[in-house]
Amino acid sequence: MMMNRHAIYCVILIAGLPAIAASAAEPVLAPAKPLLLSVPIDVTELPANAEYVVASCPLDFGRILQVRKAAVMVDEHSIRLFHIGANGVETEEPVQFSPTPQARLKDAKLLPDTSPAVSYRGEFSATEAGPRSSGMLTWIAHGTKNGAQRFRLEFAIPRSGRMVQVPFLPQNFRTFRPDGSATPIAQFPTMQLHPQWPFDGIVNMNDGEKLLTTYHIGPTTAPTTPGEIRRPFFYPVIGPDGIPLTDFGKPHDPTGSHRHHYSLWIAHHDVGGKDFWGEQGGAIVNEQLTRMEDGPIFCRIVQKTRWIFDHIDMMHERRTMTAYKTPDGFRLLDIEMEFTPAGKEPVILGKTTFGFLSARVAQSMNVFDGGGEIVNSNGDRNENGAHLKHGDWIDQSGPIAPGKWGGIAIFDSPQNLHHPTGFHCRNDGWACASFNIDQAYTLEAAKPLDLKYRVLLHRGDSRVGEISRRYEEYVATPKVAVGP
Repeated sequence: MMMNRHAIYCVILIAGLPAIAASAAEPVLAPAKPLLLSVPIDVTELPANAEYVVASCPLDFGRILQVRKAAVMVDEHSIRLFHIGANGVETEEPVQFSPTPQARLKDAKLLPDTSPAVSYRGEFSATEAGPRSSGMLTWIAHGTKNGAQRFRLEFAIPRSGRMVQVPFLPQNFRTFRPDGSATPIAQFPTMQLHPQWPFDGIVNMNDGEKLLTTYHIGPTTAPTTPGEIRRPFFYPVIGPDGIPLTDFGKPHDPTGSHRHHYSLWIAHHDVGGKDFWGEQGGAIVNEQLTRMEDGPIFCRIVQKTRWIFDHIDMMHERRTMTAYKTPDGFRLLDIEMEFTPAGKEPVILGKTTFGFLSARVAQSMNVFDGGGEIVNSNGDRNENGAHLKHGDWIDQSGPIAPGKWGGIAIFDSPQNLHHPTGFHCRNDGWACASFNIDQAYTLEAAKPLDLKYRVLLHRGDSRVGEISRRYEEYVATPKVAVGP
């Protein structure tokens, strides 16, 4: 699975853990109570005074427990993170643990008092030796004057009860108490996915009760008649004021010549000489949603797609879409793509300004109709200044309601080939991160093409929305050290 952000330098130092673990383990606890352990986490090289940096680090609880020669497992529901202030005062912060997919238990045994009709993949006593948890730990870091923060990660080892392997991906383990009740979750997963399968295959991405966007997974087979949906897309895309920021098609277009503008979408005009941009060419077909994850920090959809032209697979893609829990003034959606040829032969992505990631803003926001504006990272303004120019980002903003202004920006990752990318933009309300603006690219089977973008939904124009600051936070690469 592709990483959800830029490279994080992570050093896991566990040599000193026995002393830390021992200090927590020495007090005599009742057998039924869990054993609480903790490890320190230090984050450095944060942008000074940054408000919102996604920090993450691989974490192997098996290695931590191995130092203590413990064969038991960690209760994933118990994981908590505390920020340690300059005065030593601890404040709990939201944290999300994304476990590595577990293999099925070989014997898939159940405990003697468990009904064989349960859906469990397997079960064993919490005090038995079992698989060790590992995965990615994600939280939000904030920059200080010296660009550093300190945290303490706390977790529990059950001393009684049972561990159950869940019957869905990632097939990890859940802890149950001796009375049969599940251990409570440390933090509620406010970032949630809500599949609505009867309604043409959509998944809502929510922050609590607030809808952020709806992802339409696209057709499951290649369309055969005109007018059918030909690709996945996001709609509506709702800004921090609760107002949709995107639209379909082109204003003042009675013939529907731009009906292929699907709000916020991924497409390309030239894949092996075939058109996957318009409504008469190829189709991007949903193959499978391989992972769906909720949590207190983000919700995420991972999808496999097939790019099909005339019933022939041209290209395969794995798409990762992550919506984050953010402050009130903005919203974030990370979109990452991994492309490979469908067969053994290379596929040429031709030179074009159409593709991959595009946004069509609401009509009231565009330059012509609403008096909105387009600005890129170099300060170039509107179609006359910013069209076909390269930059780190491009922002479209304009009126969204009487007395209210909002915008949508596309960030190009420095990790992307051809960075800074060129942008195709028009005053009638759309912009595209144009990967092939200058040259063609040969996609080879042994060398997948990875592209990463961030979509920022914000209040005000590019200045009020602090687009430059948000981009600096996006490209930050803090160092994370776990252990003393």
